[in-house]
Amino acid sequence: MRPGGPFRTHAHGGDVFHASEVTGIPVGGIIDFSASINPLGPSREAIGAARGALRHVHHYPEPGAGRLADEIAKSLGIPPASGTGGLVTGTSHGRALRVVPGNGSTELIYLLPRALKPETVLVHNPTFSEYERAARLSGAKVRAVSGLSFNFTRFSEAMRGADMAFFCNPNNPTGQILEREAVLELAGEAKKARCLLVVDEAFIDFCPGRSVIGEAARGQNPYLAVLRSMTKFHALTGLRAGYGIFGSAGRAARVLGFKEPWSLNTPAVEAALRALKDTEHARRSLRFMESERAFVSRRLREAGIWHYGPQKADGKTLERGCGPNFFLIRLPGARQFAGRLFKKGVLVRDC
Repeated sequence: MRPGGPFRTHAHGGDVFHASEVTGIPVGGIIDFSASINPLGPSREAIGAARGALRHVHHYPEPGAGRLADEIAKSLGIPPASGTGGLVTGTSHGRALRVVPGNGSTELIYLLPRALKPETVLVHNPTFSEYERAARLSGAKVRAVSGLSFNFTRFSEAMRGADMAFFCNPNNPTGQILEREAVLELAGEAKKARCLLVVDEAFIDFCPGRSVIGEAARGQNPYLAVLRSMTKFHALTGLRAGYGIFGSAGRAARVLGFKEPWSLNTPAVEAALRALKDTEHARRSLRFMESERAFVSRRLREAGIWHYGPQKADGKTLERGCGPNFFLIRLPGARQFAGRLFKKGVLVRDC
């Protein structure tokens, strides 16, 4: 939802507490489709780990969430940093400085332009609104390549005049997704342009075969950074956890140098560690989303409602079982329709 009007609070929805206050409906009675969270919720093991961590809330959390960074690095095959004596600033177990945990990936979206100080930041519209806001708050100029469908050629050419580019894959809110090979090609173009390509993979867990996180972890391209969120697929939305993987250890170190200590609390770290290991919950979520995505798509077609996602960037429909957990639909009087739903305690995004 966008600011303006009695029922709009944020550009991307998810404020069930405000909705409850305005409508008088208890938070538990609000149905929130506006934030695109895994409808199965978080892993039970993750919630159990968060509850257990409450025993330690009288202690400060780790300043840099080092254990989480270390586990992520090990899972991606990043070797320990040499010559550190087992300790690296920002981590606690000496893993290479290419992993930066964050208070959700949103912290990193704001931290990157603040730390790296790009003069010009490129975005593709429509996309997640926080990229542009973060860039402008850091003093950067923002350039946009606009169009409902992603234009690879235009975006590649525009990177030549930018220092940083944000690219969301799958894209929020269109659901469009680039094949893994195409994203790597885009990263290659970013390297030629000396423009840092920040690939936001907040929804990639719903379509894991498209991720380029492995390439960033191996440091194959210093102009590639990948952001991952524990918000959408893992549904740790209120705890706030995410991380970034940088192709350049130097850039990661600079970002860590601008990062506030203790931005991840202890329950969030413990929940994230457990969620990443709960493969059964992940499999169950993917199976559920495959059947529900097909069901919703079929019912939208039967109702004569145009819907855009999920699609590949070439406009072809994604194969069964792949795609984010949302659809972009077109309705006449969409804003009024969203307002009527809001009064009933049903939140949707007004795009």
